[in-house]
Amino acid sequence: MGADPCGFALKDAIKEVLEKEGYEIFDVDPKEPILFQDVATAVAEGVQTGAYDRGIALCGTGMGVSIICNKHKGVYAALCESVYQARRAKTVNNTNVLCMGGFIVGHEMGIEMAKAWLEAEHMVGLTPEMARMVEKEYDKLVEFEEKAFGVSG
Repeated sequence: MGADPCGFALKDAIKEVLEKEGYEIFDVDPKEPILFQDVATAVAEGVQTGAYDRGIALCGTGMGVSIICNKHKGVYAALCESVYQARRAKTVNNTNVLCMGGFIVGHEMGIEMAKAWLEAEHMVGLTPEMARMVEKEYDKLVEFEEKAFGVSG
């Protein structure tokens, strides 16, 4: 988890609640915020290498960290602004990084979004028809990554 100066207060609010609920958090910038590109790279590389199961990256709008995280193979970052989006980002898109904007998302909303995303499971709760569509699209994404990056799974 990490944030630039514009998302730092939101990060700390989310982190405090998640730690109280028993989540183990690695904070890439625990004392002072760092540049959004450094936050995104640190979070994405941690997820990419398997050092972290998943990540949360924050900046002013969430767009910058989302774009940079998605440049890393195997990292699927979603920029979300609602609990519904956060839950669906995991359920349907199987994201492993949640991005939010400190200018856009309030602390209580950010906490609820993070919890919804962390608690959601890929394809759980989808209709059988939707689950088949999602699985097929996910397989296409993996094939595309293999071609684009020249490396298999």
